[in-house]
Amino acid sequence: MPMAILAHLDDPPRPRWPGILVGLGIAIPVAAVFFAWVIPTLVNAVLGGARDLDSRLRAEDGYMKALCSQAFDETRDGALCGCVLGTDYPSLDCQASFRHWTLAQQRLSCGDDDTRSQAKSFCACVDVIASKVDAAAPTERDAEVAHYENCTALPDALYLPTIEMLSQG
Repeated sequence: MPMAILAHLDDPPRPRWPGILVGLGIAIPVAAVFFAWVIPTLVNAVLGGARDLDSRLRAEDGYMKALCSQAFDETRDGALCGCVLGTDYPSLDCQASFRHWTLAQQRLSCGDDDTRSQAKSFCACVDVIASKVDAAAPTERDAEVAHYENCTALPDALYLPTIEMLSQG
């Protein structure tokens, strides 16, 4: 061990400043890119997703409230409106009822041959989800109808009928 200590007397250690400067020269641009681009991108992705969800839920709130106040039909909308009229935020509190109602409306829309020919993949998806919901046990139907969201992402997805169309029909 004393020989290792004495070896440094003849060969002094290299200065650390060049290594530190090279490290800083690499680390500062990498950190700048990380803080200027990566972090804001991640924050915007999270906040943008939350804004999209919030705007979708507000639109669903408006649709359900308008349906139950302007175009209410007891046989068609009774289960949904019973929930909607009793809550402040129906898109959150009545989500399962709304999905069941939406699936039933889209099933009716896909019953038309012209509509089915224009939205083949969407109507096929609705048919599959509807058959799974019908075959599921009553306690599992809400979980099965939640898969309807996958159908709405299809490129030929149909919109819900307007309030004016529902009040006429």
